[in-house]
Amino acid sequence: MLVVGFNARPIAAQARMCGFRVFAVDYWGDVDIYSWVDDVAVVREHAGSHTDFAKVAVQLSHQMAQKHDIDGVLIGSGLDDKWDCLERIQEVAPILGNTPSMIRKARDKIELYRALRTRKINVPETVAVENCEEAIVAARELGFPVVVRREAGGGGLGVHLARNKEEVKKFFNLCRGEGRVIVQEYVVGEDISASVLSDGKRAVTLTVNRQLIGVPWLGGKEFIYCGNIVPHESENVCKVVGKVAEEICEFLGLVGSNGIDFILREGEPFFIEVNPRFQGTMECVSMVTGMNIVEKHIEAYHGNLPRKIDIKGFAVKGVIYAKKKAVIPDLGDMPYIYDITKPGTVVDEGVPICSVQLTAPTPEQCVEKLKEITNRVYSKLR
Repeated sequence: MLVVGFNARPIAAQARMCGFRVFAVDYWGDVDIYSWVDDVAVVREHAGSHTDFAKVAVQLSHQMAQKHDIDGVLIGSGLDDKWDCLERIQEVAPILGNTPSMIRKARDKIELYRALRTRKINVPETVAVENCEEAIVAARELGFPVVVRREAGGGGLGVHLARNKEEVKKFFNLCRGEGRVIVQEYVVGEDISASVLSDGKRAVTLTVNRQLIGVPWLGGKEFIYCGNIVPHESENVCKVVGKVAEEICEFLGLVGSNGIDFILREGEPFFIEVNPRFQGTMECVSMVTGMNIVEKHIEAYHGNLPRKIDIKGFAVKGVIYAKKKAVIPDLGDMPYIYDITKPGTVVDEGVPICSVQLTAPTPEQCVEKLKEITNRVYSKLR
């Protein structure tokens, strides 16, 4: 199995647990990926830190196929909006999951919002703009503050909150380039995600989760993804959001493991976007359900969905970002640490250092333990 993703480690680990020989094309080359793979190509080592991950991933995937016999490909983050690159990766071996055309449909926000609105699903008012003047007009019509963002992208990158005309100009210029810029109604509420398995016709929600977005004590800013608490503690929220997430996956005909992001405003979920591949929550979902998500993904791809989901306790994931330029120490002896940057690496502000994943009986205890470990990580930096 070839795993291709910005952070391939979680997928590679669970694929190895399924009994596959695992090869990976990964951006980071974190310390803890190597024990799970037979071979790995690290994009950052081949092409530097300022590179187009998807294009280099295509080249490295084909090189990996020349070295090893590959039966299937599992896709992670970093390729959601690169349909041409997914088509070329598909030449290596069949993608076990959504096809490039399915992913393209799921990621066309303007068309998808329009379609979901007709199905009575809440979506933010959204306008695609060609230039700065159109962006300002759209912002005035929607009412400040507004979200100015790239339609493409993930993890909260390229998403900004504009409070006035000057900020609209600034963020439009930051976002312009590859792909469309959209101006969007700012929906104030709770950041929620749903982890869903789909077989192309039916969908089953495994967990509904709190998202940690832009958390300052994790080094996060704006809309940057900083982790999750799995599951959401409210049974009603899980029921309401899970039902809508299933309807969206069924409407799109998605297969395998998919993530659906929402904002919960006064108890009403507003759909934000689809992540039509493995999500950052996958290991936390495994922790509370006992499921191997790669195994369940492949089963769903072949038309088999789980009949019963047992959830026990809570799990938390926190992505720790550098708050300033720092040298990474050896973090290998710390408990609950994953995605570990190589010791001695110099990282700039805003670059992830590692992630923390753990379980506890309550969400509050999860966050308390996460804060304690985060502070220990920061204390080790120099």
